Amino acid sequence: MRILISGYYGFNNAGDEAILKSIIIALRDVNPTIDIVVLSNDVEHTKKTYNVDAINRWNIFKIYSELRKSDGLISGGGSLLQDVTSSRPILYYTTIIRLAKLAKKPTFIYAQGVGPINKEKSKKIINKVLNNVEYITLRDNESLKLLNEIGINKPITIVPDPVMGLNITRLNKNKTRQEKDYITVSVRDWDKCDESFLEKIAIVCDKIVESNKKVIFVPMHGEHDYKTSKKVLYMMKQEANILDHKLDIEDKILYIKESKLMIGMRLHALIFAATVNTPMIGISYDPKIESFLKLVKQPCIGSVEEKWSSESLLKLSLNMIENYETLKEELNQNSSELIKLSKSTANKAIDILNKKY
Repeated sequence: MRILISGYYGFNNAGDEAILKSIIIALRDVNPTIDIVVLSNDVEHTKKTYNVDAINRWNIFKIYSELRKSDGLISGGGSLLQDVTSSRPILYYTTIIRLAKLAKKPTFIYAQGVGPINKEKSKKIINKVLNNVEYITLRDNESLKLLNEIGINKPITIVPDPVMGLNITRLNKNKTRQEKDYITVSVRDWDKCDESFLEKIAIVCDKIVESNKKVIFVPMHGEHDYKTSKKVLYMMKQEANILDHKLDIEDKILYIKESKLMIGMRLHALIFAATVNTPMIGISYDPKIESFLKLVKQPCIGSVEEKWSSESLLKLSLNMIENYETLKEELNQNSSELIKLSKSTANKAIDILNKKY
């Protein structure tokens, strides 16, 4: 069996790379002999990192040729269909699905988060394209509600994010962190409001350092998040560390695993925390953040555009650090079922692409 995977891969985004890693592992667990081809922005890195074939995601002719040789297309996971930044993501990913249809190959939408979608033109494109795929799996109820409003009438199942199924025991157990008694922080830029939310995070980080805990920033999206982490560090009076943005997924997860708390903006920083039972506080810039936090019953202090206070975030942070062991066990109970369910998506994908539906 040969499958083509389309997503936001090869852009040095730890969250999306973790999604790809999780999907590949899950598919190979179901079918060890499966051939996987990934559409990537960094072909050589993808080939080397995941032991798969990869082709340039911008080479439409090569993509169509590969689709004709494949048994089907997996589109996902991640937040591919949204037009917050521009309409280009929707145009790109729906074009790949249309190419699969042109090649007479089935398409499986794999654990995607859909939206926000603001433009009527975007909604019309999604309606036309997704009503012609074979099966849709989504990672949250808000995405389901949005697709229902758009008029999608295909079978849809809600499934956990693929990264929830990433088998942490496969990570190198010999790796240990020299740092002890610390929290991790994941920040990103957000140009739709001022930087007061970063200033509040800096104040909280200072106070946590003053309480004899270290602070380690975990950049999830390459240099983008590294620069934002540096910006918060410059706002701080105390010392803190920033991980190398080129660190691999395993190292980032291990840093989060051994921390007492994750204060996170990036969805997959929070998902990493959930997979290793590290208590977390979310700061939202997108509904997908609140959706995930509700799923694992973890607090959200507010959105980047809301007027939450540094005092409230500090109080919550110190309380959670103090109750770390209890919260860790509660999180384990909340996330264990999601971890099991996330692995079943690969089974469904292979069934659908084998036309056993």
